[in-house]
Amino acid sequence: MDVPVSRVRIDPRAAVRVTFDPYSSALACAGARDRLRGIDSAAARVAQRFSGRSLRAVSRIVAPGSSVGPDCLSPADMGTDTDVRHELDRLRGLSAAELHDDLDRTYNGAPPPQWQRIVDDPTRWSRDLADALDGLWAAVEPVWRREEPFRSQKAERVGAAATRRALDVVLAQAHPRGHTEDGTLVFPDPEGTELDATDRVVVLAPVMSRLDVSISNLDHPDLVWLAYPVAGAAPPAADPDGLDALLTPARSRLLRHLDGEWAMSGLARAMRIAPSAATHQVDALVAAGLVTRRREGRRVLVRRTSRGDGLLQLYGGQR
Repeated sequence: MDVPVSRVRIDPRAAVRVTFDPYSSALACAGARDRLRGIDSAAARVAQRFSGRSLRAVSRIVAPGSSVGPDCLSPADMGTDTDVRHELDRLRGLSAAELHDDLDRTYNGAPPPQWQRIVDDPTRWSRDLADALDGLWAAVEPVWRREEPFRSQKAERVGAAATRRALDVVLAQAHPRGHTEDGTLVFPDPEGTELDATDRVVVLAPVMSRLDVSISNLDHPDLVWLAYPVAGAAPPAADPDGLDALLTPARSRLLRHLDGEWAMSGLARAMRIAPSAATHQVDALVAAGLVTRRREGRRVLVRRTSRGDGLLQLYGGQR
């Protein structure tokens, strides 16, 4: 069965902005899907801090088969850095009328069941959610601060990629299960949509690493906002504006090595890495549209795409 997807077309010359957004990191952690599913994980253990009311408030935003939430969940100003306390005060201060208008606008007057249940007392939900995020932020703030160098590295990488019109490669990493197709970001979405955002600013908000979640707002008339996990510690690139910084050194080296069609087993041997590591790196390059993979009998064959060739030329990369 085909999985519904959203497709967002973005101009490779689009203006790009990176924001430092701890509020969205707290919101992403608050997903707590694992606790609701009975799975033991770091996210589920953090969610054990939630009271029953807080967990019920959070459950509205992680209901199975639903990905659309009211606009009040997004930062007040998606184009700038956020302050967690300010955003939580904003949630607590929302009036019933504001929340009703938000739900009506988001769901065209017909909220799904998990949101219909808060209609009688929406301000209680927003306060309970703010309380959950408040307690959660106290637990995860040290992690957020510890990962600051990774976010700064990401901002530099995005700026260099945008300058070289390689934004599609960055976007391929903007969703844990997303990829790009001819300048279009494609990612699984229960309420799949098609959006031409070629005239909008792209705002990227790296959230904490190890989160398997991405949050987006595609409804703003002037920008596309994507919050996604920043990669964890990676070896520093010798050239911060180069291909190693954009792709990571291992993927850059692999892309350069693909001067023809290679079997995965031979590629792993040539790169002197484990087959599982080669598969992981190739998966990322496939998602970015830089290589293709096909099966021939028992062999898996990999080769660079024209986009991969163009990226090497753009960055002056030679094997």
